Amino acid sequence: MGIFRRRGASDSETRRIRGFWTWWAQKGALACGAALDADDQDALVNLLARRVDAMEAGLSWEVGPGPLGGRLLVVSAGGNPDHRALARRWLLAAPEPDGVSPWEFSDQRPPVDEPAQTVLTTSDGAAIRLADVLVSARQNGAHFDLTLFHPAFADLADDARLQVAFHALDTTLGESSTELWIGEVETTAARPRDGFGLDGLRAAVRNLRKEYVDPDGNPAWVLLRGESPQGPVVASAVVPLHPVIAPNLTHHVGVMVPYVGFAERGLPSADALRDLGRLEDRLASTLGPDGRVVAHETTNGVRLLHAYVDPTTSAPQRLEATVGDWAHGDVVTRVDTDPAWEAVRPLRA
Repeated sequence: MGIFRRRGASDSETRRIRGFWTWWAQKGALACGAALDADDQDALVNLLARRVDAMEAGLSWEVGPGPLGGRLLVVSAGGNPDHRALARRWLLAAPEPDGVSPWEFSDQRPPVDEPAQTVLTTSDGAAIRLADVLVSARQNGAHFDLTLFHPAFADLADDARLQVAFHALDTTLGESSTELWIGEVETTAARPRDGFGLDGLRAAVRNLRKEYVDPDGNPAWVLLRGESPQGPVVASAVVPLHPVIAPNLTHHVGVMVPYVGFAERGLPSADALRDLGRLEDRLASTLGPDGRVVAHETTNGVRLLHAYVDPTTSAPQRLEATVGDWAHGDVVTRVDTDPAWEAVRPLRA
């Protein structure tokens, strides 16, 4: 029996994304380039705003210098987690670099080169110099919890303070790194004794990332241990374990895999571990970029694999076919819509 069927809404989303890129290839890229060459911001807004809104109202966009020296078009979720998947699918459908087009694309706002030189303007017109921001950071596992100070916070309401704080973080770290490596964010009107500037925060996050992500961008796996009424539990999960790493993978597939061959207290023997590892390798190969196993929990003769898949692709069917011939027993799967990856939240480091 199939895991689930693709939904009509996904077909509509695909058409809207395809419509944007068809327009871009036919006239959008040249027209937007001409508007930038003429420094005509009104023309650029007229060109892009309607086309981006046609994909989904509420998406954000901006144009700036690209990391490879070209022009960068960013279409992002605009702070709305419900739009992350569409923005990522828009990016995945973007044209491949050809060495000719000056355009680059991203679904996450990048950091600026010199955040301390940036000045933000609040809704009431107050100027906030990011050079005056001080940060207190507390490492909590694989992320930092932060308290941000600015002299102007004494005159701002709490909501306005947090808005400035998140603007400062996105400007300094980029939208993706803020999501991945920053946990709780608070503000204060009292100058912290241990505070440091935004450049120091950027360095601290860069060093934290090195602990968990290799130079090629591959995440580390952390090992977790616990006890349950059924016996010891051994779990492993990728770090960072957050939907931002693959926001188009919006459906959680829980895969209950039995195993034969026990070591101590119901945990798998060396042979069973080898077979389980081979199954995960096969899943990784068959899912490709359309899905991934991000965590697993093992106890009392069963390994629960946590996979996330893109429901607009054939990944669910490929996953089911891969686990269907498991030699150790019948595999049970359960699928839930879970764009926030709540199913694996207890396993985040």
